[in-house]
Amino acid sequence: MLKLLVPVDDSEQALRAVRHAAFLFKDHCVSQVVLLNVQPSLEHGRVCAYRSQDALRRIEEERGAAALRPACRILDEAGASYVAQVKMGEVVPTISQVAAANDCNAIVMGTAGRTAIGAFMAAGLAHKVAHKSHVPVTMVE
Repeated sequence: MLKLLVPVDDSEQALRAVRHAAFLFKDHCVSQVVLLNVQPSLEHGRVCAYRSQDALRRIEEERGAAALRPACRILDEAGASYVAQVKMGEVVPTISQVAAANDCNAIVMGTAGRTAIGAFMAAGLAHKVAHKSHVPVTMVE
């Protein structure tokens, strides 16, 4: 059975991809879902002048956890087996690295979103992920 990676931000499009993964789990096509939220590093912005590295990491983790909560609820309601991860870094390479590190067979993504990651998706993120990844990428609209 398949192991899916679903990149998640706080957009409705990302949640559609999670719902699709939940459907595939219920249909016995998927054994596990890996939810991933990629946070841009705060170390290079103005905030780093006012906060310690530990405080910045906590902020990044909290933002990531908040973005993952609705996705986790969807998978919990479906009874799906999943793991949720928050990673820091550039979106495309991080998605590809996490898919490889978790032995995922495919990636399921939303088509666009209203956040920074969503805007990046709208500008060709899926194409870039498909190019960088060694597994198939399915787009959910």
